[in-house]
Amino acid sequence: MALAARGAEKGAEAPDSRDDGEVPALVFCTICGRTDCAGCLDVESPKPVGSTPWENRGTPLFKRLWQTARLTTVEGEAFFGGLSDGSIGGPLGFAFACEFVAILSFAFVWGPLAYAFVPGFVVSILRDPAERQLVLLATLAAVPLLSVLMVVLHVSWAVGLEIGLRATGAGGRATHSLRYALYACGWDLVTSPFGFGAGCVTGGFSGAKMELGAAVRIPRLATRAYLGRARKAGEGTVKRALVVAVAITGTIVVGGAITLGIAVVAALL
Repeated sequence: MALAARGAEKGAEAPDSRDDGEVPALVFCTICGRTDCAGCLDVESPKPVGSTPWENRGTPLFKRLWQTARLTTVEGEAFFGGLSDGSIGGPLGFAFACEFVAILSFAFVWGPLAYAFVPGFVVSILRDPAERQLVLLATLAAVPLLSVLMVVLHVSWAVGLEIGLRATGAGGRATHSLRYALYACGWDLVTSPFGFGAGCVTGGFSGAKMELGAAVRIPRLATRAYLGRARKAGEGTVKRALVVAVAITGTIVVGGAITLGIAVVAALL
C-alpha cells in the first residue's frame, strides 16, 4: 500500500507523457529483455538499462545474445523503430556471435541428416582418420568464413539503404544504419537449430514455432519500422531506399555466386 501511495504521489506530480505529443523512448528490461516488462525491475533501486540487452554487460553472454535476438524478431518493429544511436562495436560482436552460433548449430544437424540419407558415406568418413580430419578441418574453416560472409551481406543491405536515403536528400547516419543491419543478424540465430532449441527451452514448442513464424515476417516489417520511425523517412523515400538496397545486395550475391562457381570449376579442372 505504501508503494502504491508513493506511486500515486509521483503520478500526481509528473506530467503525462501522452499530453506532449512525443513518443517515449523504447526501454528494455535488463532482467528479461522485454519492452513490456511489469515485474522484473526493482522499484526501490532501479537497475541501469542500456540501449539493448546485448549492451548491458552485467548479464551472462548467451543470455544477452538470446534476449536480443528474440527482441529483434518477436518485437522487431518496436526494437528497430526505436533503435538508438551508439557505437558499432557491440552490435558487431552480436552479429558475429549470432552467425557463428547459427551456422555451427546447422553443422551439428547436417551430420545426422547425412547419416540418415547416406549412412555408408558417413561411416566411411568416420572410419578413415585422414578423411575424418579433413572434414573436421573443413568445418572449422567453413563456419567462421560463412559467419563473416553473412555479416557482410547484412552490412551491404545497410549500405544500400543508406545510399538510397541520401540519394533522396535524407541526412546521413551511417553508424546508425550499421547498427540496424548488425542487430538484424538476430533473425538468423532465431531461425537456426540453436534458436529453435532455445525457443523450446524458454517458451516451449509452441513458443518456438511462434518465434519462427515471426522471423519469416519481421524483415520487411522491421526495415519499414526502422526507415519510417527511426530515420523519419516518408513512404516514397522508403521505397527508393529499398530499391537501392535490393540492387546492391543482389549484385553482391549474384557476383559472389558466379565467383564461387568459377572457383569450383577451376579447382575441378
